This record gives sequence, structure tokens and C-alpha cells, in this order.
Amino acid sequence: MDPDQVLKIQAACERLSILYARMADWKQYDLLPEVFTEDASLDVGGRLDGIEKIAKGMSRRPETLRSRHVLTNIFVQVVDADHARGTSYLSLYRHVGEESLEPGAVELAGPAAVGEYEDEFRRTGDGWRISSRVLHLQFRRDSAFPERRP
Repeated sequence: MDPDQVLKIQAACERLSILYARMADWKQYDLLPEVFTEDASLDVGGRLDGIEKIAKGMSRRPETLRSRHVLTNIFVQVVDADHARGTSYLSLYRHVGEESLEPGAVELAGPAAVGEYEDEFRRTGDGWRISSRVLHLQFRRDSAFPERRP
């Protein structure tokens, strides 16, 4: 494969990882079709199959949630002209509470979680999309996830 084509594929896939983070942080769930294939799977604590289920799952995120997904070490390996796989490290900062709805900074005790995304990318008629995203956490601060407590 042409080295320029490989670089273009890598850039497109890196952009998808970043777009996912921005979409989640800014609650821009209308961007889901620009990020995922129709038959995509997303597993960030429970597997969701298909873009409709992913959209439903994302819409359940608390309105009072403020988050920032900081991605580093994004690595994309091109498999062929239509497939790629990748990983990106995640440092997740989040706060749930009414003060998250107000402008300005909220007090934060540090990262809520640290891990990595394992991704599969596929070229579609509309361009590159994520066909599978799985989050593997290495560290988690349970107090940053009050909505998961019984």
C-alpha cells in the first residue's frame, strides 16, 4: 500500500478517536453517525451493538455530568485499504453534580479513570468509521461514578 494512503487512513482514524471524545464531552450525540458504522459495537462498561443502541446508551448519561476524555498515545495500524485497528490511552476526568451545569471550573480530585480504547475501524461509503470500540480500564476512582452506585 502506498505510504501516503497509509498516512491518510491513520489520520482519518485518529480523527475519529478525537471526535468520539469531543462528542461525549460536549454531549453532541447527533455526531454519532460521523463516528460509528451502523452495525458498530461500543463497550465502555456494558456492550451496546448497533448505532441505535449506542445512541440510546449515550443519551442516558446524566445531564449533570461534565467530562473530559484526554486521549494520548493514539496508534493506528492499517490492515488493508478498508480496515484498520488502533489503541489510544484515556485519562478520564468527570464530575457529576448540579455545579457541572454552571460555567467555570468545578473542584476535582484527579482522574476518574485511566485506561485504553481498543478500536477497529472500517471504511464505508461515507468514509472511515469506528466499527468496534472497547474500553479497558487500568485504574478507576469509584467516587467519580455516583450513578453506578446501588
